[in-house]
Amino acid sequence: MHRALALFLAAVALPAAAATFRSTTIEEAARSSDAVVRGRVERQASRVEADGRRIVTDVVIAVSSAWKGSPGARVTVTVPGGVVGDVGMWVSAAPRLADGEEVVLFLYRRGGGWRVNGLALGKFRVDGDRAEPDVDEDEQLAAPLRAGEARLARTSVAELERRVRAAR
Repeated sequence: MHRALALFLAAVALPAAAATFRSTTIEEAARSSDAVVRGRVERQASRVEADGRRIVTDVVIAVSSAWKGSPGARVTVTVPGGVVGDVGMWVSAAPRLADGEEVVLFLYRRGGGWRVNGLALGKFRVDGDRAEPDVDEDEQLAAPLRAGEARLARTSVAELERRVRAAR
């Protein structure tokens, strides 16, 4: 019994592997999204889903501009993971959003709410006139590009917006 417990504790103590993503392009992400918004994280709250099996975090975004779709002045985006009381759930592929952070999010509708399209692939941090994807290039598996399209990578906010609006 003690040996089984020791093996279990050793396995739990191992570092979790980070997610690896299939590379995509800005245009592909835009085409497959219902909305693309630029905004600021206002607040967030974690909760246990109704089925009691998962923790999710509802993040309220004050939308400063919608580059695709008409999501409204505020959107509540649900992301997997969070902390409720003494219990936490971490999802390596989930986007990380911080209160006050300015972001560009690629969103899709699920039920009555919004989710980030492609999890961490669908989030860019905005810092001044620069947009930084939430996923590093070394976390992306290379895939062929369509002519004229750009991989998710650091870019200017203006170029990111141009590419999203031009995606067909």
